Amino acid sequence: MREPAGARKPWSARLGAATGHVGKALGYSLRGLRTGMRLSLAFRQELMVLAVLGAALALGGKSPGQWLLCAGGWLLVMAAELFNSALEETLDLITRDFSLAVQYAKDMASAAVFLLMLVNAALWISVFGRDALDLAGI
Repeated sequence: MREPAGARKPWSARLGAATGHVGKALGYSLRGLRTGMRLSLAFRQELMVLAVLGAALALGGKSPGQWLLCAGGWLLVMAAELFNSALEETLDLITRDFSLAVQYAKDMASAAVFLLMLVNAALWISVFGRDALDLAGI
């Protein structure tokens, strides 16, 4: 027998559907990260920077807030890189012929990554600047 229109399912059924959706979304996200690592040299390089950054934060004895700012800021760079790579792949599917509009779109996506890197450079200077001066004896 069919349920009447507008009838609500029990909470356990709704929870099961939500859990299944979250599980699928997590799978898609992990596949996207694996694809980024496999296909994007820039993403792999940014992953190495994240590892070096983590080591510098640990060795420098930085506070949890500094960890959050530095690692979170760099993860934003990596997210932008994934968007950039996805946009490039999509535009390449649309046309393999040279298009000034496609080139502009790719350049703007690349510029977004660059701007986030500039923000991170300023952030790192604020977090590690004193340490660098101390190491230099200044």
